[in-house]
Amino acid sequence: MTLDKRQLYRFPWSLNDNPIAWLEVTDICNIYCEGCYRQHMTGHKTLEQVKEEVLMFKRWRNPDNVSIAGGEPLIYPHIVDLVAFIHEQGIKPVVLTNGVALEPKILKELKKAGLSGFTIHVDSHQNRPKWKGKNEGELNELRQRFADMVHAEKGLYVIFNSTVYPSTFKEIPDVLAWGQKNIDRVQGLVFITYRTAKLDEHTASDAADHQVDLSKLSYVKEHFDEEFVTSPEVYELLQEVCPEYDASGYLGGTVKHDSFKWLAGAVIGAKGKMYGAIGKQTMEVAQAGHHLLKGRYLAYLSEANVGGWSFLMAPFDGHVRKALTRRMGDLVRHPTRLLKPVYVQSIGIIQAPDLQGDGRADMCDSCPDITIYDGKFINSCRMDEYRLFGGFLSVTEKAEREQQAREAQLN
Repeated sequence: MTLDKRQLYRFPWSLNDNPIAWLEVTDICNIYCEGCYRQHMTGHKTLEQVKEEVLMFKRWRNPDNVSIAGGEPLIYPHIVDLVAFIHEQGIKPVVLTNGVALEPKILKELKKAGLSGFTIHVDSHQNRPKWKGKNEGELNELRQRFADMVHAEKGLYVIFNSTVYPSTFKEIPDVLAWGQKNIDRVQGLVFITYRTAKLDEHTASDAADHQVDLSKLSYVKEHFDEEFVTSPEVYELLQEVCPEYDASGYLGGTVKHDSFKWLAGAVIGAKGKMYGAIGKQTMEVAQAGHHLLKGRYLAYLSEANVGGWSFLMAPFDGHVRKALTRRMGDLVRHPTRLLKPVYVQSIGIIQAPDLQGDGRADMCDSCPDITIYDGKFINSCRMDEYRLFGGFLSVTEKAEREQQAREAQLN
């Protein structure tokens, strides 16, 4: 099915009214991921500094949750105290982790401090101890270990994300199938398309138009010969292997009118059976209703077993109506499934920034992953440009830059 923005709900998020606050507490990590955009330069922030940033987010961002990121936040020495502080502010604390340091002891401490849940990043291009050389399907064993650990603690949600490379694109169905098998304990899956700048094709300049050494950035490669995967391609593959899935909401790009930077959807199903997905109308009611009742837009569901409630939208949402029809037909054939809970599992697709020939980057419009640097809100995925060069770079294709230089000489 071809994506059509008219059939999707455009999230009403903005710089100052956004469900997500991206809080970076450290730039130290315990593994290396190929798609990482942060390098070790400064180390751990003080607890006082991150508390100030939480309060800035609360005042100016209006977040539903604070995504505690890094580096690796589980090695941050004040992580439990920070989670407790965020919880005291009436905001959901969420830890974004690679899981290497995730153990039952710290899990219990974080739960007691008020943690809402985890987003755990697992993919085959990580330099992960004991798991090198594994494909995405083989890594489901590790995902299962984490999912079972979090589920055993009760009351926490967990979302798994992975970076999608051209070499791993065809392995997405293995991750999706695993997630749906565990719909009772995995609240969401996120697929992030890999992007990089290429030294053999690109050149960069700072705000003063001085050329800079692009190789200083961790998200730059000497060359990259493969075609980047796009969010519509991920969407089509997901639909191919799971016809019940569909997207319901999106964020576009800042430059290209046809960009799908964030695609969000949610499947409705029970253990062993998918019924359908929520549609545009349900997504809009969820966002607008949460804002009306709570004063904030919604990023993460606290519970997954709300699928039965989603059927209340059947009179207004064609997608939900189809899911309810499949559910009723399934119960006619298998009446004992009436006793099985119905769950909602989110499925998100994120397309990272795309460089344009004129030096601009097509970013996520109303970026949910805004962080704080030097008292300002900036895109977290490009913060190292600020740390190294004082601001965003203009990255152009070398051929374009050479053409500009020739034109300047002629003038």
